[in-house]
Order: sequence, then C-alpha cells, then structure tokens
Amino acid sequence: VKPAATDVLDAVDRRTVLRGSLAIGAGALVIGASSACDSGPTPNEITATALLPLAKAARSDAAAARSLAPRLPTYSAALGVIADQREAHATALSQEVQRLDSDTANQLSAAPSASATPGSTGAGASSTSTPESSSTAGTLDELRSALRASTRTAHDAAISLKGYSAGLAGSVSASIATLVEVQLA
Repeated sequence: VKPAATDVLDAVDRRTVLRGSLAIGAGALVIGASSACDSGPTPNEITATALLPLAKAARSDAAAARSLAPRLPTYSAALGVIADQREAHATALSQEVQRLDSDTANQLSAAPSASATPGSTGAGASSTSTPESSSTAGTLDELRSALRASTRTAHDAAISLKGYSAGLAGSVSASIATLVEVQLA
C-alpha cells in the first residue's frame, strides 16, 4: 500500500508546481501589460524636446544676423552667410523635431513670430536663454556671444542624445563655432 501512496504524492506535487508556475506566469503578464500603459514621454518625445530650443535659437540667431547686416556694412556679407546657415540649421532641426514628435513640433510654429522680431525682449522665451540672448543682439560682440551660447547648447545636446539627432546637434555645434571663428574674425 505504501508505494501507491508515494506515486499519488509525486503526481500531486507536480500538478501543484505546474499550477503555481502558470499562476506566476499569468501574474507576470498582467504586471508587464500594466507597466506598458505608462503615460510618460517616449524617447522620441524626449529627443524632440531636447532639439526644440536648438531650432528656436537657430531662427533667432538668423534674425539677429539679418538685423545687424544693414548696420555693419563691412560685415554684411559675413552676416548674410551666418543668417543663411542658421536658417538651414533651423530647417534641419525643425524637420527632425517634426519627424520625432509632431506635438512638440507644433511649438515651433509659434516660435518665429516671437523670436524673429530683432528688437524683441524675449520675455516669452522658452526654457533656454539662447533664443532670448540672440534675438536682442544689437552689436557684433553680442551676436558672437549669442552664437557661442548656441554652440554650447548644441554641443551639450549632442552629448546627451543618440543616433542621428546627436549627429545633427554635433554638426550644428561645429558649424556655429566655425561661423564665429571664420565669418566674424
């Protein structure tokens, strides 16, 4: 009689283990599914948000360079190059923000009216000081300072981002540094 009892106990133990495994597996699926419903920002939203101030600064720097060109005839050609290059930066950055997150890109559509005015005080500026400082550049030295600030901001973004966005920010940073050193020498 004893051997039969041992076989029954072994079968019960296996069934209990299998049932327990199924319960744990189902619980893990429920926990995984509930954590997937997290409403935090996606990596694309975070990257788009990091590129947003760079695009705004590029537009603002371009506007500042264009506003200085008529007042500084000896630098007007150089300021035209700076304005054109910063507009190209703004376009590339805006396209990347749009590709990453259209909701964040909607914030760019409001930026030109606020930052393109050369004499604006920037009181409604966004989270970075770069657009504010470059939109009020009234002298060549102020423009240089604003461009150097834009260089640092793009450099920092390049370090913190990944992939194409990091390369874009790094390229923008290098380009701005070159503009300051070559065009405004």
